Amino acid sequence: MKIKFLPNNIEIEGDPNKSLLQICTENHIEINSICKGVPKCAECRVHIKEGEQNVVPPTEVELSLIGTSYYLDQRRLSCQVRAFGPITVDLTEQIERSEV
Repeated sequence: MKIKFLPNNIEIEGDPNKSLLQICTENHIEINSICKGVPKCAECRVHIKEGEQNVVPPTEVELSLIGTSYYLDQRRLSCQVRAFGPITVDLTEQIERSEV
């Protein structure tokens, strides 16, 4: 399945057995993560712009970290997202935070 990353319009092949964070790390796409996918830090939040129906819903562990903000902005922890179909991920916030 294809994963498209905005704002750079990078497309890569995804593996449904790996988290979005793992896929990004393997493809040299930087996502901030202090805990490296444990999940504990909530630094790896990304916005699923398209294809939300193609990702596994958030678990209780993920919701306990991101709280009710998920219901407001639909941001997810990339270490917890596993996609089984095409998705578009907006990394604008991640890029802006790494430039500071």
